[in-house]
Amino acid sequence: MERTRRDLLARTAGTLAAAGAAGVAGCLDFAAGDGPQGPAGTPETLTCEDDEFVRLAQPFEGAVEGTLVEAGETTVELSAEGNSETYGQSLRLVLRNTGDEPATALGKHAYSIQRETASGWLDVRGSTTGEAVELPRSEETFGSTGAYSWSIDLDEEAIASAVPDLDLAVCPPLGPGTYRFVYWGIVDAPPLGAQFELIG
Repeated sequence: MERTRRDLLARTAGTLAAAGAAGVAGCLDFAAGDGPQGPAGTPETLTCEDDEFVRLAQPFEGAVEGTLVEAGETTVELSAEGNSETYGQSLRLVLRNTGDEPATALGKHAYSIQRETASGWLDVRGSTTGEAVELPRSEETFGSTGAYSWSIDLDEEAIASAVPDLDLAVCPPLGPGTYRFVYWGIVDAPPLGAQFELIG
């Protein structure tokens, strides 16, 4: 009888271990997702099969100056958590006024998420209504202790929905390659940019 009890316990433990292993594997698969589905490397351009898709135009002129710019009597800095990001993970950035004087900004949504192509840098987002749209902007004081922060999951739905009250989509899907986050909303200052590689 004692042997039968030991056999039953061993079989039960084995069943639970197998179920646990399957559960862990399922969680790992879910966390990893399917990975980026778009073109890899540096595509010639970004094309979308949806006829109603109108890509966001670049709202700034000239070169992106990097992560530090002079804005009137102060300095503004953009910092990113890393320069290599996995699909589905969060892109975390902070924009700070690191000087002693205020600047003027156009709000938290005055940014572009662009991909490097052979045709230049293009925003990955666009309108789904068949008409061009502009990102919301309104002038506000960006004080000497002011900061904007972003945490945007690097998948199509999260990037498209990060700006409220706009019907945006990402098209084509994100693919492994070189991207940049550009904040162009500091008035009378060049845009700041943080470049990163998106991997599978």
